[in-house]
Amino acid sequence: MRLLVLFARIEFGFLLAAFASVIVYKFLTGGVSMNGLLSEKTKGGLGGISSARMQLLLFTLAMAFYILSQVIQTRAFPEIETKYLVMLAGSHSVFLGAKGVLSLLNTEPDRNP
Repeated sequence: MRLLVLFARIEFGFLLAAFASVIVYKFLTGGVSMNGLLSEKTKGGLGGISSARMQLLLFTLAMAFYILSQVIQTRAFPEIETKYLVMLAGSHSVFLGAKGVLSLLNTEPDRNP
């Protein structure tokens, strides 16, 4: 039974590595378009860099690196403190709030016939 569990664990690791490899390959070859990822979306197209999107990206990456460093150090998934979850939820709330406010402001009907 232990051999089966070990095999499943290794197989799952290979599967995750294969998925990650395909995603990185697609990013590097341009198969996944990154144009406008951090830009404000406006009626006229893409605007400047969105501070809400940048904040969301940075907080999410910071949490991911924190968790990854804890996993590497302890070889187990860490207990995530509530304060970090609150910060991450706050960051996502700011992003969604900004997105909601902007969508409400941009929903005026066009007056041009």
